[in-house]
Amino acid sequence: MKQIIEIVNQLYILETKIEKDGNTAIYGRHLQRMQQAIEDMGYSYHSPEGEKYTETRTDIEATITGEPTDNMIIVQVIKPIVVQASQIVQVGIVIVEGK
Repeated sequence: MKQIIEIVNQLYILETKIEKDGNTAIYGRHLQRMQQAIEDMGYSYHSPEGEKYTETRTDIEATITGEPTDNMIIVQVIKPIVVQASQIVQVGIVIVEGK
């Protein structure tokens, strides 16, 4: 399982770099095939970037930048949330900022 989680983390990094560089049209099909292979093995992953952060979330570990406010948003995902058979096998590692 540890190896699959490492593959998922590396795939997520590739996805974010390709999106940032604007190369999704070139590499999108290959990424989709890798994502499908991961899902066929019973795993899924989710990037919570842009979602609201609350201290009661158990699916992520957060580092808060700036002043904490009532309206905290996940601004960066270091590692995605990885799920196997409806169970979290890796909590997301994120950076949170007040908006």
